[in-house]
Amino acid sequence: MTKKFGFLRFIAGFYKVMGIILLVLGVICAIGVLLNSIFGVTGLQNLGREFGMHDMFMYNGVLGRIFGALAILIGFGLSAICQFAISEAILVILAIEENTRATAGLLARQE
Repeated sequence: MTKKFGFLRFIAGFYKVMGIILLVLGVICAIGVLLNSIFGVTGLQNLGREFGMHDMFMYNGVLGRIFGALAILIGFGLSAICQFAISEAILVILAIEENTRATAGLLARQE
């Protein structure tokens, strides 16, 4: 049976790749925030003050940055899960279409 809707298959693969990229990027960003807390660089504090987020966390020290790293991991993780879910939903719809087409073909041959 021929595969139809090739562009939708491409889009599903694209969403999976984007999910992987988001997951990797989230881990890298979280590690960067943790390294920032270890080495004591105040660049993120100053950046936060410029955008009016100086009271975002109660703790400006290591604990606040650990919470920030966890927030980054959770945010990027949820984004990656959504990307994977969209990809799988597209693939499920395509599988239903293939199954329906195969069933219609079998019923047409029986008559």
